[in-house]
Amino acid sequence: MSKKLPALILLIVCLVCITGCSRLSETTVPVKHNIIAGDATELKIDLPIQMNAKAQDLTPADTQGYVIKQLGYIDRSKNAADFSAIALSSVHLSTDKVASLGPAGKKTFMDSMEKSAMKSFTMSYLQSVNGSNSAVEKKEMTINGTDAHEYIVAYQSKESKPCIAKMLYIPDDTEVWIVVIDYPKDSEKAEKQADTCLSSIKIAKK
Repeated sequence: MSKKLPALILLIVCLVCITGCSRLSETTVPVKHNIIAGDATELKIDLPIQMNAKAQDLTPADTQGYVIKQLGYIDRSKNAADFSAIALSSVHLSTDKVASLGPAGKKTFMDSMEKSAMKSFTMSYLQSVNGSNSAVEKKEMTINGTDAHEYIVAYQSKESKPCIAKMLYIPDDTEVWIVVIDYPKDSEKAEKQADTCLSSIKIAKK
């Protein structure tokens, strides 16, 4: 089963091809309220842009029935924060299929899914941006009462500029969410803005 999991999040990585990083001013920017539709839930997030990206169906062909649908969004529009990219993906799981694994099997499945997703993300993402000298730091955090895992991928762009790809992985029995914000590492303002955006996240059932 676990051999099928790397395909789950790999497709969203293909969308997140960043062309480079730019330096930001050191002032905060106004945010806009965004509601991003998943298949079973919706994610609310404050961003420096109003995302107009259309949902792309990224559903893997073979997941043994564990994934009902995966949707992906990517926006590289110019924005007040000068983030290089904002990407989101939802993975709608079959609750019956996952529950049939039993408590121990369910935990193994969810852990394996996250591990495989992050391995695929770091490798494929860095390849897509020609990044090098990468380092990954993981942090546990809570977003509006929901446990989440933050992965901070520090890397050098093809122009040898230091960048950060900050990924928030929000596990759930029904629909897993992944949010990615890429920005210049040397901008304290960009880091604070990214944290502000991520901390605003709320997830609700449709």
